[in-house]
Amino acid sequence: MCYSLEASVLACVGLAVAGGGMVAKAAIHDRRMFLFALFPLVFSVHQLTEGVVWYSLRHPFEGDAAFRYLYTIIAFIVWPMLTPFAAAHAETDPERRRLWRLLGATGVALGVYLIVKLAFADGIELAVVKHSLAYTPMFERPPVIVHFLYVVLTVAPLIFSERRWLVVFGGVVFVTFVWALLENRPAWYSVWCMAAAVFSLIIAFAIERAREPQLGELEAQ
Repeated sequence: MCYSLEASVLACVGLAVAGGGMVAKAAIHDRRMFLFALFPLVFSVHQLTEGVVWYSLRHPFEGDAAFRYLYTIIAFIVWPMLTPFAAAHAETDPERRRLWRLLGATGVALGVYLIVKLAFADGIELAVVKHSLAYTPMFERPPVIVHFLYVVLTVAPLIFSERRWLVVFGGVVFVTFVWALLENRPAWYSVWCMAAAVFSLIIAFAIERAREPQLGELEAQ
């Protein structure tokens, strides 16, 4: 998360508490939303990781570069895979479920590609730009199609969901993506992940409680 170590830790704790409640609610009432309910917990780990990166700027320690890699892996590899598969798990329409699974497989392929790129990178440079952390993997810039796929995989399954609150979340995620690019391009994915983490709490509204039987239904049983 941007701004400071303290902000990252605060976000981590808040997301962990909220995420735990969302997972419990999904497990009891709406198991199709279980993977989406995990989003705040993943974001919590992500912000904790960035908190460690902030700490390493003040107090370098052996192996601190591993946390830069972990942050980048979650940002660029976990989300393009997890989002489509979460959408497939929540979907009831068979055709769209197959589409999200296809996108999930595409996300896995993209993730493998980026893992290989990171494995052969000469490290990840780190800088503070406008109070946010800018991570720059030291490898040849991927082609534009990779960036396009990344945005499609992380946004499309939300915007085209059958659940209204996931559509709202997807719209906010896309708007904050554009905002992050315009506001702080060098640190865009740190800024974007912060915004997406906060707004992931919208997912709580998409977790539907089990419907109570109506009086007429009870009499008919």
